[in-house]
Amino acid sequence: MATETVFTNEVIDLDLLPKYEDILLSRPHPDYWKIICINLLIFFGLLGITIGILLFFIDELKPNAKWIIPLYLFFLAIFLLLYRASFKKRGYAIRTHDVIYKSGIIAESTTIVPLNRIQHIELNEGIFSRMYKLGSLQLFTAGGQTGHIHISGIAIDEAKRIRDLLLKKLDLLENPTTELNLNE
Repeated sequence: MATETVFTNEVIDLDLLPKYEDILLSRPHPDYWKIICINLLIFFGLLGITIGILLFFIDELKPNAKWIIPLYLFFLAIFLLLYRASFKKRGYAIRTHDVIYKSGIIAESTTIVPLNRIQHIELNEGIFSRMYKLGSLQLFTAGGQTGHIHISGIAIDEAKRIRDLLLKKLDLLENPTTELNLNE
């Protein structure tokens, strides 16, 4: 005798669903702001040197120095302010079933990646990151470029712990007989 399956399609009360906005996000390490500043100053330093050389050697540009230099300083200040505001808005959370990453100031973006969509994890340490003992985690998903998460400014020891925890969770998803100790 075959059992009959009853199909249901109930309406979900959206107010009862957990809200990702209420999750307390971990912020990048404060030293990561120093790395952002170093990178910006290198870029604007090279740009300033280029502008200086052009103004020195090209006579037709010399009369325009009175607006090129203030414009250069204006863009330097704007970039520093925008990056600072962006730095303060970044955050991430590792949850039981997913990873959340939030960023952006003008267009705020929140990416939530279920663990079962993660294909592989990469831990990166740039030259300046190594100086401050920081790293970046990159989570690559099966969904392509739009689902990838790049979390920068994590203390390297914490980044390694997160990577190892996520790898264990992924192993548990693939091999359900493996036990996961969340307190490791």
